[in-house]
Amino acid sequence: MPDLQKSQRMLLRSNAADAAGRNLGDFTVELLFISTLAADAFDMGLLNALGTLAFVAATLPAGYLVDRLGPLQVLRLGLGAKVALMGCLLILSAAGALSVALGLVLATLLGFCNVFSETSQAAAAPALADERTSMARLIARLAAADQALSIIIPAAAGTLFALLGAPPLLAAAAALLLAAFGTSYAVRGKTATRPTATEAVRSASRQGAFAAGLRYVWDSPVLKALTLSVAFSNLGLAIGSAVEGLFIINELGLGAAGFGLYAALGGLSGLAGALLAPRLAEKFTPRELALPTIAGQIVLSGVVLAAGFAAPPLAIILLVVHAAGWGVLILVFNVSMATWVAEITPEQLLGRVTSARRLFTFGVVPLGGLLGGGIGAVFGIRAALGAWVLANVLGLVCYLSLAMAGRRAQDPSVDEEVPEP
Repeated sequence: MPDLQKSQRMLLRSNAADAAGRNLGDFTVELLFISTLAADAFDMGLLNALGTLAFVAATLPAGYLVDRLGPLQVLRLGLGAKVALMGCLLILSAAGALSVALGLVLATLLGFCNVFSETSQAAAAPALADERTSMARLIARLAAADQALSIIIPAAAGTLFALLGAPPLLAAAAALLLAAFGTSYAVRGKTATRPTATEAVRSASRQGAFAAGLRYVWDSPVLKALTLSVAFSNLGLAIGSAVEGLFIINELGLGAAGFGLYAALGGLSGLAGALLAPRLAEKFTPRELALPTIAGQIVLSGVVLAAGFAAPPLAIILLVVHAAGWGVLILVFNVSMATWVAEITPEQLLGRVTSARRLFTFGVVPLGGLLGGGIGAVFGIRAALGAWVLANVLGLVCYLSLAMAGRRAQDPSVDEEVPEP
């Protein structure tokens, strides 16, 4: 029997090093494209588009391999590939041989590897926990580390890039990824149980191993409720993000400095959420956290909409309220959703279910950006802010209707062996 507490610590350390290396590498590559490779707007748009393409193309294969090979094995493969790719970026950059085309290829491949490592990290939690509170705490701490490092690393990397240039930062990113790769070998999960299958699992399996996650989500009202609530949350946030900066800088006249202060307050809120989420995950069940956090998003997005119709002093106060609460709320929401999914999904399907959900929950983000920009351009910024609120309302409606149906159905207990993927 492996020491699960030690393995949890090792996974957290590996995840932290991976998150630090990933954020440092991504930020450095973006600055490298702009300042060194003289990339234009089309090149930067292509960089972002290829990152989205990598996610969409890799998410289902990643889930299949996680269930086929095991999350820890896929995690090591993904981290090892990232070390190699970051090393290539470092060598080419240091030699002055990196071009926009090569950079796009390597950045896209890194995007593929990120999907594999992130999917495997999410699926590893049940294998390292022996009770619900332990798993919830582990998922919360993984999310908290990602949130904190996504704020801390870019803040420091900008100054370091100006002082040192790209190669030292790429070397640091490669070293962090190498540390994550090495630490992952100290993680030892408990032997997966062989739960028997519900009719939903059997039905999913009949659709083919590769698509089993999609089928299982479709057949489970609760999983559909959780997936759609997160998808609408992300859709709304993408719509709002498309016009939020324009609203603060131009409509309210606060300028770039005001928008920077607003973003900084949101970052501090996210850090507060990173500290609070593990404690809430231990004290409350995911079901108890779900409804308040979904409803809270309607309230806080509505606060931004209200700011659009308020006089400047009150509008600023409303924006401060939103920024102070949003980071905490959204992190607790994401942790509770991920924990609930892990609790109700058989381990043999968790990788594919995770990737199937991510296909929808993250796949809507580019659509939301286009919708936000389009609505803002045609109907005005306030209409786009209203669409943000509407998306959150739809998420609540889906959650209430489908989760209620799931409780009535009470997904039957397992009674047959789950086939190999």
